[in-house]
Amino acid sequence: MARKRIISSFIGVIITLGLVISPVNAASLTEQLQESNQKQAAAQYQIDMTQNTIAGIQTEIAKANEEMERINGVIASINTEIAALEVNIAKTQEELNVAEAKRKEQEDAMNERVRTMYMYGNGSMLEFLFTSSDFADFVTKVDMSRYIIESDKESLDALAETKRVIDEKKASIEADRLKTVSKKTEQETSLAQQQEIKAQKDSLVAQNQAIIAEAQATLNAETAAASDLRSQIAAQVAAQNAANAASGGSSTGGSTTFVPSGTYTWPCAGEITSYFGPRTDPYTGYHEGVDIGASTGTPVMAMGNAQVLSAGWNGGYGNCVVLSLGNGMQAYYGHLSEIDVSAGQTVNQGDIVGLVGSTGNSTGPHLHFGIISGGDFVDPFGIF
Repeated sequence: MARKRIISSFIGVIITLGLVISPVNAASLTEQLQESNQKQAAAQYQIDMTQNTIAGIQTEIAKANEEMERINGVIASINTEIAALEVNIAKTQEELNVAEAKRKEQEDAMNERVRTMYMYGNGSMLEFLFTSSDFADFVTKVDMSRYIIESDKESLDALAETKRVIDEKKASIEADRLKTVSKKTEQETSLAQQQEIKAQKDSLVAQNQAIIAEAQATLNAETAAASDLRSQIAAQVAAQNAANAASGGSSTGGSTTFVPSGTYTWPCAGEITSYFGPRTDPYTGYHEGVDIGASTGTPVMAMGNAQVLSAGWNGGYGNCVVLSLGNGMQAYYGHLSEIDVSAGQTVNQGDIVGLVGSTGNSTGPHLHFGIISGGDFVDPFGIF
């Protein structure tokens, strides 16, 4: 008999130590989980913001591409214009060459006649006189000579005018060509500037994509770490519930840890801070569930195999998950900081449905745990 009492006392000490140590470890893991959740949130925020930045840069790149396309079109048009001007210049140069050749030919002929008349002086007049049949023929020859000279002079003047017009035309076309080439140079400068802008934007996109890749790696690592921490916490909670059950714990009295019977899984470790029924603090009215005080980020487990009826914002419950456990029974998990399931999903007993938080009408981190049975909210202690 004494031996049994010693063994019982020894088991009691072990259980007591387990209850003392377990919350400390659970709290440590919860803090790690909170830190991991914060890192995940920070990484996701970095990803979202950087993606927005990339979207903005890509919009600017699209504008630069459009501008470059427009400038290329202008340059192509200018090249066509320059080509046409070059053709006109070449044609005008040919006309000028022909006119100058003709002018040189007439100038040479006239110079020869003038030289002859200068060399022979009045001898030409005597030639006209002796070769004329009569005086009228002589006068005619003299007048004809003068006419030829005058005609040559007029032709030379006309050629000079033609050359002047051609020179002006060539100069005008050349000026237009130079202006057009200048415009092309300006457009090419603008194109180079746009290409530089696009290159800078492309570099910025690459830098931001590297930031996203780094943040995504952090997010993936922290997501895996958080999953592992939740599994550890869930295991500790299950061990604590089993230890409490073995020690014969109770839910009666002041705020305390509830010990479930074992049919269902208690949603999370923590102190009962508000019971089912009428209350005046912190909110006046009828409390349709129990509040379990726990740190933000503490995993919340499904009490049994169930289907998720809803998962999202639910008024004063804040972020809330509602499970259907069959036979008209539903479980409410309110004020969650994170929801890890979606409507229509099937969950098994002990699966994590979310994390403790303080959303909705809440004065601090805790889980509101409510149960509907037979169409009305009932005291969860009567179910467990």
